[in-house]
Amino acid sequence: MDFGDTDLSNKRLKGFAKGLYVGMLVVTLVIAVASFLMNETRDLVLILPIIVILAMTMFTDRRSVHIPPVLIMMMCITFYISVIGRLLTDGTAVMLVVNFLVGVNFGLLGLIMVYMLLRSMPGVRNENPVMVIFFMMSIAIATYIVMRMIQYYAASFWTEIEGIDLAMLMDEMLMVILGAAVVCILYYEDDRHNLFKYTLGSFLEENSEALGLENRQREDILRLIRDGESERLEFKSTLRTNLETGETDKRMEKAVLKTIVAFLNTDGGNLLIGVDDDGEVIGADLHSFENKDKMGLHLTNLISSKIGNSFLPYISFNLVDFDDKVVIRVKCDPCPLPVFYKDGKTEIFFVRSGPRTEELTGTTLLGYVKNREGDKKMRKMRKKFKDPQPVVAQKCDESEES
Repeated sequence: MDFGDTDLSNKRLKGFAKGLYVGMLVVTLVIAVASFLMNETRDLVLILPIIVILAMTMFTDRRSVHIPPVLIMMMCITFYISVIGRLLTDGTAVMLVVNFLVGVNFGLLGLIMVYMLLRSMPGVRNENPVMVIFFMMSIAIATYIVMRMIQYYAASFWTEIEGIDLAMLMDEMLMVILGAAVVCILYYEDDRHNLFKYTLGSFLEENSEALGLENRQREDILRLIRDGESERLEFKSTLRTNLETGETDKRMEKAVLKTIVAFLNTDGGNLLIGVDDDGEVIGADLHSFENKDKMGLHLTNLISSKIGNSFLPYISFNLVDFDDKVVIRVKCDPCPLPVFYKDGKTEIFFVRSGPRTEELTGTTLLGYVKNREGDKKMRKMRKKFKDPQPVVAQKCDESEES
C-alpha cells in the first residue's frame, strides 16, 4: 500500500469516527431530554461527562485534547446499559453492573489525572505504584461523590430532578469502589501497563505536547546526560547507520541490542540513542527511516527477533524531539530470567560491568546466574520478614572475568 492509499484510509477512518461520535452525541442528548421529561435524572452522573467528552472530541483542536476512543466507547456503553436497565421491570442486576462499570470508567479517568499531574508516561519516572493507586482511587471516588452531590443539591431546588437517598447512594458507591478497585489491581499487576495501551497510554501519547510531557521528557534526558555513562546508563550515537560510512550497518544494531540485554541481565538502566560518547545530542538516524513510527517499529522488531517477545514487558522506549533531532530513550527493567542476544544460531549473554557491556561465557556465566538467583531469594526473604537491614548477595567474582 502506497502513501496515497494510506492517507485515504486514514481520512475514511477519521470520517467514520467523527460520524460515530456525532451519532452517539445525538443519541445521548435525546436520551437526556427524554429522561428529564420522565423525571429519570439519576443518570446525570454519566450523561454530563459523556456530553462534555463527545463535544470536546468533535469541536476542539486535537492538539489541545484528544480523548481515547476506547474510553469514549466505554462511557457511552455504560450509559446505554443504564438506560436499558431503567426500561426493565426489575433492572437491579443491570444497575449493579452499570455502577461497577461507572467505577471502572472513573478509575481510568483517575489514572489519567494522576499521570497528567506527574507529567510523565507510566514507568518513566519510577513512580511508586501504591501511591499512584491511592491517588487514583481518591480521584475516582471524589469525582463520583461530587457528581452525586450536584444532583442532590440540584434536586432540592429543582423538583424535576430526581434525588437520591442514603441507602441507594451507599449501594452505588460500593459497586463504584469495586469497579475502581479492579482498575487498581490491573494497574498493579500489569508491570508495563500494556492493558492500558488504548486508554491511559493513548491519552498521554496523543496529548504529550499539550500536557507538557515532551518538555519533561527532554528535561529527564538532559539530566541523565549530565550524570554521564554508568552501570545503568549508556549513550549510542545511532540505531543502524554507520556514521563513518553513512550506510546501514548491522553492527550498530547489535551494539544497541547487546546493551539492552546487559541491562536486563543486571539491574536495569537507560539507553539513549542519538547521544554521542561526549554527551552531545546529535540525534538518532531518523533520516534512514520514513518517519518516527517506522523507526519505533524497527526497534520493536529488532527486540522481538534478536531478544524475544517474552522480554518486551521489561523494555519500554519513547522517541523524544530535540528541535529537529530525535533521541530514543530505552528504559529496561531487571529481568528475573536470563536474557540472551540471538546471533543466528548462537545465543550470547551480556551484563553490565560499570559503564561497559561485557559478554559472559562458561563457568563465569553459570556463576553469575547462580549468584543472581541467590540475590533474588534474599530479596524475597528480606521483603517477607521486613528486614530493615540490606542484604547484599555475593556478586560474581570479578577476578574470574579478568
